[in-house]
Amino acid sequence: MTYAAALRFLDGLIRADQPRQPYREVKLARMFHLLGLLGDPHRRLKTVLVAGTKGKGSTAVMIAGILRAQGLRVGLTVKPHLTDYRERIQLAGRMIPRAALATLVEQVRPAVEAGRALAWGPPTYVETTVAMAFLYFAQQRVDLAVVEVGIGGRLDATNVLDPLVAVLTPISYDHMEILGGTLTEIATEKAGIIRAGGRVAASPQPDEALRTIARASEAQHARLVLVGRDVEARIEAVSLAGVRATIRGLRGTYPIRLPLLGRHQGVNAATAIAAVELLADRVGPVSAGAVRRGLAAVRWPARVELIETRPYTIVDMGHNPASMAALRETLQELLGGRRLVLVFGMLETKDYRTVTAMIAPLADAVVTTTPDNPHALPAAALAAEVRKYTARVTALPDRRDAVEHGRALAGPEDVLVVTGSVYLVGEAREWLRRRKPAATTRR
Repeated sequence: MTYAAALRFLDGLIRADQPRQPYREVKLARMFHLLGLLGDPHRRLKTVLVAGTKGKGSTAVMIAGILRAQGLRVGLTVKPHLTDYRERIQLAGRMIPRAALATLVEQVRPAVEAGRALAWGPPTYVETTVAMAFLYFAQQRVDLAVVEVGIGGRLDATNVLDPLVAVLTPISYDHMEILGGTLTEIATEKAGIIRAGGRVAASPQPDEALRTIARASEAQHARLVLVGRDVEARIEAVSLAGVRATIRGLRGTYPIRLPLLGRHQGVNAATAIAAVELLADRVGPVSAGAVRRGLAAVRWPARVELIETRPYTIVDMGHNPASMAALRETLQELLGGRRLVLVFGMLETKDYRTVTAMIAPLADAVVTTTPDNPHALPAAALAAEVRKYTARVTALPDRRDAVEHGRALAGPEDVLVVTGSVYLVGEAREWLRRRKPAATTRR
């Protein structure tokens, strides 16, 4: 099978034109059946499972980076991907090679096809991807796999694992039509990754979510380590170069430098360190040097990512209120007072009204566009929402036109932000990074 054929097969598993199966009807039986046909690769893995609303990807990448710096062979599976499917399956800090992915699809295809005859139907795109990641990591004999949960936790395809550590990053409102309308309901779903007698590393949480996590941990007799109580993050400097902080952990104190933007990344780093410390008796203690090197080398595209400085150009997946709050705080702290031009696209399935209310009032000019997704909110509809906060808005459905128009509106000292749906931000990031060097002047 060629790489192109492998991608076509995977794309064929996306059923965007069909109604999504109600979350409460989702069972893990289909996932267990698929993995059983593949020889149960997940049972051969040591894992860390990361759930949450905000920062779960960043935290997963940090955990993997620290463990790699310690010399471990680490697998990482994250979602969604920006521009390349292979971002979802990484080994030793690199995406799975194209040939290896094609071979992997060949191996899982018969098991996926066999599911068509079952009452619950064939595995989904996400389930197949997760199974492929587990199979690849087992074949490659990783020392540990860091796995990011997709939606929720309790019924997510990744929750077939028996993780050494369950990580819960900040929980807030997202996927409410699936997970529930209260923080208690949402946190209950996410706390479903906690195992009996297990270990839990949790970021600072709203009171309602924290109470839910604490109850779930107590019910499972799991050890709960909280950032802000057991682990402390002291943020010392936040700049366009990143974050400098000192983390007081369970086993030591770690001065760190992160190349990621935003005060919130210091908290994510503290959560990652807590998780790594909880692993010590299973994978060995991690040195302060490995923590420092691993975090200094972290790269996490499109998370308040600075692309260039004339104008200051930032791309960010601000697709839910929690993510947008982090973006807004970072813009105000690092670039407040500068003229802001916003290129903005959302899916209609997201809480676009709340997200718009958070960012539109900061903008001096807004260009709305239509992401490349069947659930995209049309540019004109998003523009109508933006006009509740500012009249300076232009709707351009074509995404490239929107990005170029945004650039034209931004002067060399201004700030251009492309944000919203991953389906917009991933494309825009590629276009902006491909611009000729002569067009970009860096300070």
